[in-house]
Order: sequence, then structure tokens, then C-alpha cells
Amino acid sequence: MQYKHCLTLLFGLMFTHLYGQTNHASKLSNFEQKADSIMLDAIQKQAFPGAQIMIYKSDSILLHKSYGFHTYDSIQNVTNDHLYDLASVTKILAGTLAFMKLYDLYDINLQDKVSKYIPRLSRSNKSSTLLLDVLSHSSGWIPSIRHHDEVYGENGKLKPRSVSKKKSKRFPYQISDSLFVFKNYHKIIERRIKKSELGEIGKYKYSGLWFYLLPQMIESISGLSLEEFLDIHFYNPLSIERLTFNPLKKFPKEEIVPTEIDTLFRKTLVHGWVHDEGAALMSGISGNAGLFANTESIAVLLKLLLNNGTYNGKEYLKKQTIELFTKYAFDEGKNRRGLGFDKPTIPSDKPQSYPSRLVSGESYGHSGFTGTLVWVDPKYDYFMIFLSNRVHPSREQSAIYETNVRSKLLDLALIE
Repeated sequence: MQYKHCLTLLFGLMFTHLYGQTNHASKLSNFEQKADSIMLDAIQKQAFPGAQIMIYKSDSILLHKSYGFHTYDSIQNVTNDHLYDLASVTKILAGTLAFMKLYDLYDINLQDKVSKYIPRLSRSNKSSTLLLDVLSHSSGWIPSIRHHDEVYGENGKLKPRSVSKKKSKRFPYQISDSLFVFKNYHKIIERRIKKSELGEIGKYKYSGLWFYLLPQMIESISGLSLEEFLDIHFYNPLSIERLTFNPLKKFPKEEIVPTEIDTLFRKTLVHGWVHDEGAALMSGISGNAGLFANTESIAVLLKLLLNNGTYNGKEYLKKQTIELFTKYAFDEGKNRRGLGFDKPTIPSDKPQSYPSRLVSGESYGHSGFTGTLVWVDPKYDYFMIFLSNRVHPSREQSAIYETNVRSKLLDLALIE
């Protein structure tokens, strides 16, 4: 690859960046040295150019550190205040979190049909889908739709009714450095979801489609947009400063870590704009993807979850709601999901393998396509936040899976 010639410089600078806060590596704790070794190995194998980590256990922070650089050119160090694209971690820190608050406030029944709250589904193959089904990924809905394929015509040019290179009243929402999306494109996405195929109901199959519709449900019930709802009920009262959609509205680009050099849709480096194409076409805001954050801001929400819904003495969610959503949705073990949250796999014939062989059955979290992972384990009063841009420069980068770096870090902390 074109960046390989930079690796020698990268690792020389990397050592300085890793140990710049101490006079010598020997002053680091044994735990931190082991974590550094895992991270250096992953970066050397091009799992990602840089990352942020926070590991919390038993009422103390074991590790809060940034590694590497924004990109493989080794120019800009990652620091603890920089923002990463969370990808599908958005599903729990925005989508599921907001739904849990709706559940508390409006006495929603999980046996309700989704069409009760999203009427456009009433005359579709999804008219009988339950809220329980979509939250547990057992609805039969297909995993995803390639919405970005629909913005280009057969001639390879942008369809003028979908996306424009100029901002206007019809195209008000910026989704890249040079593209603006049609103001009602979210309705087009909703229609595609309505018309999409339906598989076997009750069988586990991961799908993000309902999370695109969730903002509509929130607005119809509360009168607030998803962004407003989260700000009012969580982000603002918790004084969370670096957790947001569309981060370029609040932060300079140099504080945001870029993701992929997009060859499919935006035809440029995606930097400051959501990587997920569907979320981009939703103007950057969806329950499926779109959040950007640093570890410190995420940690506030995870501490709230660990503390049964309270933070600094104020209740944000009911304890019973957290317990319901974070346990396995079904007892028979055919579906490893909770409600919105991911859960560890527990094969009967071998130790747990995802996301770690040591996490407990009480644990929960979510991973993201960009290389992120958030995991909470109440049994050990523990959480880990791992943020990276493994999709840089291309989503074909797979070393994060081959190095198993996130599982190694989870295991290391749970052994500590």
C-alpha cells in the first residue's frame, strides 16, 4: 500500500507518543506496559493508525490513553479529546438509550407492533413486527440496504433529485465536503425499508433498519427530534461535551479522526462526516449510526448504566429498565442479543468467545464497523471503551479482527 513507506517513521514517533507522559517506560505500571504492547503490535500490523482506550474497573480507571495517529502519514497524534466515528455503537448510546427513556416515560409495551408508532408500516409485510422483535434482531428484517447505490444513475453521475454539489433550500443538509442531500431523503429511506423483503420471524439475524425509523417514532411520541430528545434527557444534564451528531457543527476538523477514503459514494476522504452511508443520507442523524465521541464522554453514560440508571444522585433511567434491556432477550440461548444491546456468546462446549473469553453473562455492549467497541460488565464493576478508525484508508482493512486486539484488552483487564 502507498503508506507502507511511512511505517518506520510511524513506529519511531509512536514510541515517543506512547511514553511521552513519563520519563521512561519502566515507570509505567505492569498493566499499562502490557496494554501498550498489545496496541503497538496491532498498529504495527496495520489494524488501525491510532486509537483511544479507557478501561474502568472497581471504581477506578485502569487506563485512559491515546495511541498512534489520525492516519498512516504519522502527522497528527491522537489525543484524549479527539472524536471518533462510533458507527453502530450509536445503536446503544443514542437509539437504544432514547428508546429506554421512552419506555420509562410513556409506558410502552414491548409486545406492541412497530406499526402502532410508525403507521406507514401498517400496509406492509412488517405490519405485525413487534418492538421486541426489532430490538432483539429477530424480526426477519434484512440487515441493511445500500442506499448510496441509489444516488448515482447508470451514467455514473449523481441523480439530481437525490444529492447536489450546491447547498439550497431543496438540498440543505451537508453530508461531505462537497455534497448536500435532498431535504426529504429520509422519507425515501423509510419507503425503501417499508418495501424491503422479510425473512423468518423469530430467527436471529442482525438488522439495523429499524434504527433508521426510530427517530420518527421518538418524534411522534415526544414531539422532539432524536437529537433534541437525547440532549434534553441525557447529554446536556450530564454535561457531556464531546458526544454528538454532525461534529463539524461544534468542533474543528483537526479534532476529528478521519475514516475511509470512500470510493463508493462520496469519492473522497470521509473526515468529520459520518462513515455510514445510510446515516449520511439521513442528514447525519439516525439511531443506527452517526454519533462521534471521545472515551471520556462515553464513560459518563457507562457509569450511569453501571450505577443502575443514576448519576450524581439523579435518576436518568429506571433500574428495572436497564436490567430488562441488558439481559438476554430469550432464555433458550438461540439469540445472543439483549434489547438493543449485544451480549456475549456462550457456547455450551467451550468458553465465551465474543467479545472475550472472560466477560460474564451479565455483560453487554456493542461494536461498530469503524473499529469501535464499548463493553460493560456489572459483575466486575467494569467497562472498556475502545475507539479506532480501522476502516482507514479502506474498509478492506481486516487486521483488527486478525490481531483480536479488543478481546486481548478485555481479557487483560479482567485478569488484572
